[in-house]
Amino acid sequence: MMKFKTRILLLFLLFSSITNSQIKKIGVPFIANYSPKAYKAASENWDVLQDSKGMMFFANHFGIMQFDGVRWAIVTQPENRSMVRSMAIDRKDKIYVGAQGDFGFVIQLPNGQYQYTSLVKLLPKTARNFGDVLHTVIRNGEVIFFSYERLFIYKNNTIKVINAKKAFDDFFEVGKEIYVSDNEKGLLKLKNDALVPVENGQKFLGLQVRKIFQTKNGLLLFTQKNGLFIFDENQIKPFATEVDHLLKQNQISAGIQLSDGYFGIGTRQSGLIVIDGEGHLIQHIDKQMGLQNEYVTNFKIDKEGNLWVTLKGGISLIQISSPLSKIIDSTNSETKIYCSQIYQNKLYIGTDNGLYWLDWEAYKSGKRENVTFQHISGMSENVWNVGVFGNSLLAFEKNGIFEISGNSAKALAKIDGAWQGILIPNHSDLLLVGGYTGLYLLKKINGSWVFQHRIKGFDESSRIMETDQQGNIWIAHGYKGIYKLKFNATFDSVKDIQFYNDKNGFPSSLFLNTFKVDNQILFGTTKGVYRQDLSSKKMIPDPVFKKYLGLENHIRLLKPDHQDNIWYISGENTGKMSRQKNGSFKIEELPFRKLRYIYVPGFENIQTTKGGDVFFGTQEGLIHYSAIKNKKYQTKYKALISEVKCIFPKDSLLFSSRYDVLPNKTGSENDKLSTVLPYSSNALHFSFASLCFEDADATKYEYWLEGFEPTWSDYSLQTEKEYTNLPENEYVFHVRAKNMYDVVSEEAVFHFEILPPWYRTFWAYLFYFTLYSIVIYLIVRYQKSVAERQRRQLIENQEKELLRSRAELNEQKLTLEQQNMAIIRENLETTINLKNAKVASNTVNLIHLNEILLSIKDLIGQIDKKNDPNVNFSLLTKINKLIDHELQGDKHWNEFEEIFNQLHDNFMQRLKSTYPELTPRDMRLCAYLRMNFNTKEIAPLLGISVRGVEDTRYRIRKKLQLPSDTNITEFILNF
Repeated sequence: MMKFKTRILLLFLLFSSITNSQIKKIGVPFIANYSPKAYKAASENWDVLQDSKGMMFFANHFGIMQFDGVRWAIVTQPENRSMVRSMAIDRKDKIYVGAQGDFGFVIQLPNGQYQYTSLVKLLPKTARNFGDVLHTVIRNGEVIFFSYERLFIYKNNTIKVINAKKAFDDFFEVGKEIYVSDNEKGLLKLKNDALVPVENGQKFLGLQVRKIFQTKNGLLLFTQKNGLFIFDENQIKPFATEVDHLLKQNQISAGIQLSDGYFGIGTRQSGLIVIDGEGHLIQHIDKQMGLQNEYVTNFKIDKEGNLWVTLKGGISLIQISSPLSKIIDSTNSETKIYCSQIYQNKLYIGTDNGLYWLDWEAYKSGKRENVTFQHISGMSENVWNVGVFGNSLLAFEKNGIFEISGNSAKALAKIDGAWQGILIPNHSDLLLVGGYTGLYLLKKINGSWVFQHRIKGFDESSRIMETDQQGNIWIAHGYKGIYKLKFNATFDSVKDIQFYNDKNGFPSSLFLNTFKVDNQILFGTTKGVYRQDLSSKKMIPDPVFKKYLGLENHIRLLKPDHQDNIWYISGENTGKMSRQKNGSFKIEELPFRKLRYIYVPGFENIQTTKGGDVFFGTQEGLIHYSAIKNKKYQTKYKALISEVKCIFPKDSLLFSSRYDVLPNKTGSENDKLSTVLPYSSNALHFSFASLCFEDADATKYEYWLEGFEPTWSDYSLQTEKEYTNLPENEYVFHVRAKNMYDVVSEEAVFHFEILPPWYRTFWAYLFYFTLYSIVIYLIVRYQKSVAERQRRQLIENQEKELLRSRAELNEQKLTLEQQNMAIIRENLETTINLKNAKVASNTVNLIHLNEILLSIKDLIGQIDKKNDPNVNFSLLTKINKLIDHELQGDKHWNEFEEIFNQLHDNFMQRLKSTYPELTPRDMRLCAYLRMNFNTKEIAPLLGISVRGVEDTRYRIRKKLQLPSDTNITEFILNF
């Protein structure tokens, strides 16, 4: 009884731990594939686990590979560099590793590196020869490593070895029990560190069991080639399923237990198969359904309830916890969906290439092998809408209006494009069709829709239409505004048109839509939901939708369903307004965050059914929503700093989990991430990520460098940040993430310190202080010396000033003396001028006297000697001698010579000393030339004729030895 209770408790804990991992039956879950090109390692992956922080690790052929949601990296390898085949992790995040011919454990160091330690050295040499360690399990404080040759039990740093007699086949952990299948003994159980046979365990021989699960009916056995079996009451019985043919043909390679009795079965050739506890097929996800490789090696449910699948060629993340799934088939050819409709158990979708259908009931039941979308013949272009009108299914296409019957379409009207159709209120036999260039009318005659005519008076594009209770037709034109039409009685023309745009209260005339909710006409605008005020006819915000959706977002769609909910697309968010008993609404948006940015712009469409199915037409195909799928969106997760490196020197890593990029540093695993950097390394590059793997590309980050920035940055998709020229300080880099569900992660921090440059260290400041003191001392000394020099200079300047004053006085005295000398010189010049005038006057008088005497001599010479020759001859002779004496007298000449020498710087003496051969007559002639007299003026002074003056000049020229071309007067004047 106690054993039974323990088993029940174990099952409860097991199922409670995987409650959120139930996979949807309708549609195919979203799958994220990671190829070897993406993670840049070997294609083969054998195991997967997640640590307490949420980090994912994979057993890769190249070693242990890590994925943080953004970056992949091989973080460590076994010492023999062999492939990693199995892993297990304890509560302290120590990873135990089984490799090829090696096993050990891995711990993370404070610098981010992972350090591998081999345990093979604890084995005796005789037990060191073994192959792949296929399973690694932690239980009851011990670690079990399984290979085909031996079972290794590691505890308290010792290893117990259990050898296979021939060879083991496989290893199983079922609850707290450990089983081993032996190729000779069958099924064995590990008990007290020994393998003991299970009763009737020999029946397992040859079954090639690959997985065992505990169920209410006994042990469920997954065999490699023979399907599933139940082992109960020591009997093995086949467990029949709907996929036995697939399991037997494609070989089971792995298995996992999901919630609600679901089992995931990995195959070698057909991907993932999910069945329920009764063996019914729930999902078959293979390469055609989106799985990148069909050889499944292992599984792991992560903290978010999603399924990681390791493959022989890559890794896939199957988002089984999401209530959204894709409606795809084996062809998977149509993606862009404009509309959808379920009619007569068939699902129709409108695409760019026409209308398609599939058997919806068969698809829902999981029988999808032969269930594919079939093309409706006769339609090959854009199908904008499809709807049920009466008992007919009509499609509205680029080329007109079509009625769908079976696998073909019949054209009801070939018009220039049809958008959609609506029934005219109170006239169920009249169908109004909105076209590219106006409105058209169809009438139901004898159970069939028949085209009638084009309605006159309105030629605008009519893609979005609604009718009100008064029979008015409301048409939204995305670029103009809203039209309200009223037809005449025969519905062949428009008798009244009213137009509304921003002038009538709308926030803008662009991107307006019209919807009908609770028989009320509403309008979607760029600023919330509007309605018409009945009294003023103005467009005003609707108070109910203002309360729940606000007035900030563009309302693209409002769609009521059969459960009294209102579906909407507001901005980029899709949501559901669920009506409560008190009349209020509950808003639900988180399950639909995946739909952001994948709608066909302007053609957003949501289709609901009475059964609660909801379809979203997107650019990535048709997406199904199941309201009964309960997912936890507020799951906590962590942000982390993946790598820190200094930019200078280039790529100098400080913290990283990448393999062999940092030297190992000893220290406690719990040491705070921190480092002290020189000032030359003040430019850092941070890489960060978040351990939220669902739609990781949509995760946004904010960061803050405490000590440098005042606050957090804005959220962005950036996963790296660089800082340069950081001043010396202690810093803390913070980063946190916000996933697509607006859940903010726990923040990650990195502490570091930038040391000051050498010129701002303590010793530098001490040196600066000493140098400053010396400089101050030198400055004081210099100032004193300068003051002394200035004092001496002042004395010198005063002395110089005194000397200058004395010089000025002397100069003034000299100036006065010069002025006196000038006066004396002036007086002397006046005297000289007077003497010159006197000399000139004497000379003139002398010339005049000599002229008189010459005249007298001439007269005496003319006396007639015959009158009294004897008497008068004697007298006349005496007169003549007297005159000659006067003419040749020297008295006047001496006076002249004395004055002349004074005036002309002793000219006569200098001339005589230079030319001693000159006669007194020659000297006189030279004096007269010095006075610039001409020949006629000189002749009387010398008492000779003009001819005689010329002869004398000639003789003087020779005595002076003057060349013939030299003017004698100029020579005398310049002598």
